[in-house]
Amino acid sequence: MSAIFLGHADLVSVRQDHISPLLELARRSPLRRARYCFHADHASRVHEMLIAFCGDSFVSPHRHEDKVESFHLVQGELAVVFFADDGTPTGRLDMGPAASGKPFYYRLNRMLWHTVVPLAEIVVLHETTSGPFSPGGTEYAPWGPAESDETGCRIFTKRALAAPPIFPFPAPELLAETAAAAPAEPRRR
Repeated sequence: MSAIFLGHADLVSVRQDHISPLLELARRSPLRRARYCFHADHASRVHEMLIAFCGDSFVSPHRHEDKVESFHLVQGELAVVFFADDGTPTGRLDMGPAASGKPFYYRLNRMLWHTVVPLAEIVVLHETTSGPFSPGGTEYAPWGPAESDETGCRIFTKRALAAPPIFPFPAPELLAETAAAAPAEPRRR
């Protein structure tokens, strides 16, 4: 995957017009995805990336040891699909930008098999995960197809997208109750 490291700057910000060059990199990439890395290097404790996926990009099912991962969807729609150890799809979280009414934020706090499936021609997300990066820290599922097997990837994706939907948690009612019960913070001067 094409990656550009931008973390050497003291301040990094992103505008909509920064996304077009990233999309062009994704279109030219054999994996059909590209990323801007906002951390300085692989040794950084926190890794933040803006990742663009073309609609035909395939992400091998995987899990991360001792990692937390979160996505904030910026553009397009995608499904995060979860699997049992035997490769059976167990749930599907459909995501979209905040205005879509779908979940736009996701955080995975434990080691679960999962993949990301673009549901639009272009998907852009902000990913945050704990560092440092270690190639051995990601385990790829032995039951997943090779990324070079186009037919196998299409069949796998179709089966994955048949997973039952996962409804957002926490429920809005719980959030409202929690907010009402929380003590007010003192005003700062």
